[in-house]
Amino acid sequence: MTEEKKIEIREQVGVILLASVLVMSGLLLIKQKDAPAIFTESAVSGATSSSSSTVEKPTTSSSQQVSNSKVSTVVNINKASLEELDTLPGVGPATAQKIVDYRTQNGDFKSVEGIMDVSGIGPSKYSQIQSLISI
Repeated sequence: MTEEKKIEIREQVGVILLASVLVMSGLLLIKQKDAPAIFTESAVSGATSSSSSTVEKPTTSSSQQVSNSKVSTVVNINKASLEELDTLPGVGPATAQKIVDYRTQNGDFKSVEGIMDVSGIGPSKYSQIQSLISI
């Protein structure tokens, strides 16, 4: 193999590695912004294993499909139905039920931060929904 061919191969490998890093960075940024759940952990990790990998939206029930769509209005956590609560990122049917149960037992939330008193909603999940909820 000639020296020119070795250099050409090294350059191609470098371009492929750089492209992989850029793709992964973009996918992780999208995931951190809680985009609709089209990027699963396995899809994100598998995206670097093959340049022809495709990322597909996981199959979900109709109630989960609602929660994967972007919330277009702010949800009042003191009045919202199970279905409305389920539209919040990271809040599925079980967590929505916990929110309703908490309201039933404790009355209305006094602040949006009060939602962190609900089992399953900690600082991380709260930071995802903070701008999408009101009292």
